[in-house]
Amino acid sequence: MYPINYSKFAYYKIDNDDLDSVEPKPIDFLGGGLHRMVGVGIEEPCCQVVFEDFFPGHEYKWTTWVDQLDFVTSGKAEITFYQPPSLEEKRTVLVEAPCIYLIPRGTPLVWKVIGDEVFRHFSFDVPHPQFPSDLAKSVKAKRAAAK
Repeated sequence: MYPINYSKFAYYKIDNDDLDSVEPKPIDFLGGGLHRMVGVGIEEPCCQVVFEDFFPGHEYKWTTWVDQLDFVTSGKAEITFYQPPSLEEKRTVLVEAPCIYLIPRGTPLVWKVIGDEVFRHFSFDVPHPQFPSDLAKSVKAKRAAAK
């Protein structure tokens, strides 16, 4: 059995400007839709948290390799997924802010943003998958001030 790898307490004060100040760019590996994302400084063995926008008029395709919890702060999306482990059950759900949903590891899914509002959400990946992300500007400023 592996030893427990403890995480440290971490905190992020939600600041919408952290995302609003980032220029949206197409992201090929999610299907080419406009996207913006920042890390919120919670980078621990148990979890990585990112703050992310999906944009109206685009679909985003992904297969999770770790469990993922999303906390939606604005917008709505239609999510079509195949339930692991057999992937035989296909479902479509409509999620709308404010809400939280769980995506089990191994789930292929597609988000389709509904309406004109950005689908803004926090993704909590459990355990930490080691995905690279740029730090939010408020987190960078806080860390620089602490030096």
